Amino acid sequence: MKRILSLAAALLLALGARAQVGIMGGITSYATDISSAVATAEDITTYHVGVAFKLPLMGGLVLQPGILYNIKGTQLGVASTDNFKADMNTGFLEIPVQLQLGFNVGAFRPFVFAEPFVGYAITNETKTSVIVAATGAETTDTSNNWDNVKNRLEYGVGLGVGIEIFERLQVGVKYYWDMGKLYDDNMELNTSLASVTTDIQQNQCTGIAATAIIFF
Repeated sequence: MKRILSLAAALLLALGARAQVGIMGGITSYATDISSAVATAEDITTYHVGVAFKLPLMGGLVLQPGILYNIKGTQLGVASTDNFKADMNTGFLEIPVQLQLGFNVGAFRPFVFAEPFVGYAITNETKTSVIVAATGAETTDTSNNWDNVKNRLEYGVGLGVGIEIFERLQVGVKYYWDMGKLYDDNMELNTSLASVTTDIQQNQCTGIAATAIIFF
């Protein structure tokens, strides 16, 4: 038993000596396809920032957990006599655990990855706007309550591709699925014009994210 513990400790120390810490940042789009994400890039108000820990394993595998603040959300619109739009942005304290598979090609390391994650919502903002068709006047309202939130706990998985340069810079793109339902299926959104009740088009925070990480 002592020999096994000693070997395990030695392995952890060896792996820890190769570990790197990095600072990450990127955008989180609630678009569910690349073309839509690119088309709406100027309007994206969701993002993520945090730290990552890169731990090389064997056979081209890299384990990369992280801790980040990730703002996700969804958007809905109702076209009727008045044009109604609501943007819901919820900020999560999130822990992703990314497992990468890739191989060095000179100074580059292209890789694919799977990334289960779990998080808890700590901020929430709902911005609604109504444009009156008859006059063209727009009314906006912003609230920071939790009336539209069904469950603050989130969990899911992401799949993506990336590239690492000189073992210092990582850039990746992923599609992420949130398995839990954050927003209520039906909710009432109050505006200065009227009380509008509608269905959430997408009550799960699912979409596309792009991330850059600088390692030290």
